[in-house]
Amino acid sequence: MTWSLQRNWKAVSANAKFLVSDKSAKHSRSTDPVTSVTTELDITLLKPRLLMNVCGPSVAKAGKIPQDSIKTYMAAADMYLLLVADLKVPLSNLYVMHDDLQRPLAKVSLKNGGSANGHNGIKSVAKYLRTDDFKRLRIGIGRPPKDIDDRSFDVVADFVLGKLTEPEMKALQEIVYPLFTGDALNHLCLKETLAQPPKASKPPKVRKPKSASVDSETDTSPETL
Repeated sequence: MTWSLQRNWKAVSANAKFLVSDKSAKHSRSTDPVTSVTTELDITLLKPRLLMNVCGPSVAKAGKIPQDSIKTYMAAADMYLLLVADLKVPLSNLYVMHDDLQRPLAKVSLKNGGSANGHNGIKSVAKYLRTDDFKRLRIGIGRPPKDIDDRSFDVVADFVLGKLTEPEMKALQEIVYPLFTGDALNHLCLKETLAQPPKASKPPKVRKPKSASVDSETDTSPETL
């Protein structure tokens, strides 16, 4: 994919189209003739140049798309955000990817609609879409170490905005990234469910906010779905 600047959207975007064959029929034990169904996927990623907490205004009402293709808009309140009006993406194909403090590092879950669970980016998107009926891909980042996690704004903000450590990046690369590439991405777009993630080779350590001072580090293991 090649990223390009979209001044009207205040973002950069990338787009890809590819044909996917449904392999489920090939594994069927039925004696009926096997019919392979091929679908064209049209996926757009958009990285906003807006602050996460106020990203909602970039999202507009969705329109209809041609019946011979599936257009999926993969977004993130703080990573990739989708402009559904100009791209004419229906809400049923809108995915918002965001970080989640309530889940262990690298644990991913798919949620369809409902509460924002305190995430300001999701609140902003729901506010300007005038609905919370869109899919969320929640990527766990864990919480600060227990000895400093007093749930205060400063501690949480420093942790969320802090730079990922090398072990944390490795966990994301081994567990999270594969869920949005290759057959796993096809599975998500066609069946609207997450594929089984691989296991991390080694549990990363909990990252400490720069402003915090602790004597020891606490280990945490990423969970798989």
